[in-house]
Amino acid sequence: MTTLIERPWTEVTRVPRRSMVVESTIGIVGVLAAAVGAWMYYVPADWLLGGLAAGWYLGMFVGAGVLLATAFGLYARSAFKADGAWTTRVTFATMLGVAAAIGAVTFALIWIL
Repeated sequence: MTTLIERPWTEVTRVPRRSMVVESTIGIVGVLAAAVGAWMYYVPADWLLGGLAAGWYLGMFVGAGVLLATAFGLYARSAFKADGAWTTRVTFATMLGVAAAIGAVTFALIWIL
């Protein structure tokens, strides 16, 4: 006759933290897109890419806003899952994501009109 010995185990009550590589990468690309958009806004017309600068900076600002809203939204979601409640960092990341989305929509409307 054999006996089955059950090993003790513990429940995981918290979601383990995951790597923030995706959020960081999207955020860095968004900041770089905003920097290129700001540079294209101030570039003189006789420079190499001066002819493209007429409307491209608005597109870069729209793209940067979308990327930053995505990055802050992903961070806020992972922080909310880890904390389990609306803490300060979740609220702040959500507010930054909403502000980036509002900025993207504003620049898109300016670009269209």
